[in-house]
Amino acid sequence: MKVISNCIPKELQDYFEAITLGRVNDVEVDPIVEFKAKYEPTAFSENNKPISFKHVLKSSAELSRHLVNFSKIPQSVFPNLHDILFARIFLTMPYKTSMKHHAPHTDLTTPHTSLIYYINDSDGDTVFFDNNNNIIESVTPKKGTAVLFDGLILHAAGIPTIGPRCIVNYNLI
Repeated sequence: MKVISNCIPKELQDYFEAITLGRVNDVEVDPIVEFKAKYEPTAFSENNKPISFKHVLKSSAELSRHLVNFSKIPQSVFPNLHDILFARIFLTMPYKTSMKHHAPHTDLTTPHTSLIYYINDSDGDTVFFDNNNNIIESVTPKKGTAVLFDGLILHAAGIPTIGPRCIVNYNLI
């Protein structure tokens, strides 16, 4: 696992924050990334399935006009990039729950590299687990930081309590 601070230039960090969250350096702007509501089955607790939001940049069925810009992130941090299999932006709003994170998972069952890029500073750490579901590492979301790791490592999104948590998730080969 590799944590890379300031993995892209500050101007790009601000651009991605502006087009997803509608703000940069405490100045409000019009965001242009379209999000769809998504219920969070991996955070189901206390008879509550919270809503978060997603934007698919690339899947087997969808291709976003924003992929060309967001592909600059894996190109900057993964020198052996062959292909982006999947790429998604996730926006999780704070909510009250006794859970600290969503259920541990892997995005794919075949060998790949995963990359998580943090759009903004937030609470709701990304948590990594061993095969017995013991926490082995935790990374706090910090704007401009990327985490590059073996995609078969179990991981889970933390649940923010203070403000929104916005990340871009890539599955790479």
